[in-house]
Amino acid sequence: MKIRNIAAKTAAVLGCSALLALVPAIAGDEAVAGEDLGAEVSVGYDTDYIFRGANLGQDLLWSDVNVSTSLSDGLGLNIGAWYANPTDAGDDELDVYAGVSTDLGGMSLDVGTTYYYFPGATGDNTLEIGAALGTSVGAFDVSAGLYHDIDTDNTYLEVGVGTSVDLTDSVSLDIGATIGNNQDEVISGQADGLTALTITVGAPIGLSDNASLTPYVGINAGLDDNDGDGDEIFSGISLTVGF
Repeated sequence: MKIRNIAAKTAAVLGCSALLALVPAIAGDEAVAGEDLGAEVSVGYDTDYIFRGANLGQDLLWSDVNVSTSLSDGLGLNIGAWYANPTDAGDDELDVYAGVSTDLGGMSLDVGTTYYYFPGATGDNTLEIGAALGTSVGAFDVSAGLYHDIDTDNTYLEVGVGTSVDLTDSVSLDIGATIGNNQDEVISGQADGLTALTITVGAPIGLSDNASLTPYVGINAGLDDNDGDGDEIFSGISLTVGF
């Protein structure tokens, strides 16, 4: 799973590479800076590279490495890199990200930045900053994130909701949905305004205490002026190992 948007894990939207980026682990009350250092390595395949309602390529192979730790009580740090290789149309992409998160009491706040680097695509590299809030409402996790691209001067707003149900001791069902809004026309010819409703259903399978395999399926439905291409069904699978 690509984890690009700051509140992606908070929103529990699974498997979909439409969603990247900075979700630091919130440190516990007794955390000491650097004490809970951890890392994750993930690899995955997506039939389509869906990012913020836009299809940026097909047959996507990707990998992600990230490290998280506590800076102080209630303050977490996460840094990492995500590399994408759409093998059928689309450009290679390297995202380098960093962010911090804190617990506001019943709500999490995540603030971070992502640098999007496209090897061989001169002039397309951009730097983005963002912030997101996440909380739980009953059985659902909800989030709202605001992201501003400094180079394109575009601002993107995304809201998400998700839930998870345990099917067995090692398998769960995760359902999530997001809706986004572009201030300007910047991603793959999208118009400004609402981008798409993206819904994913994933089934994480626990392989061991620190490894999981997650197949998923999703649908991306364009909204307003972005509905001309019709609905897209996509799917994928990812393997994550924690250390």
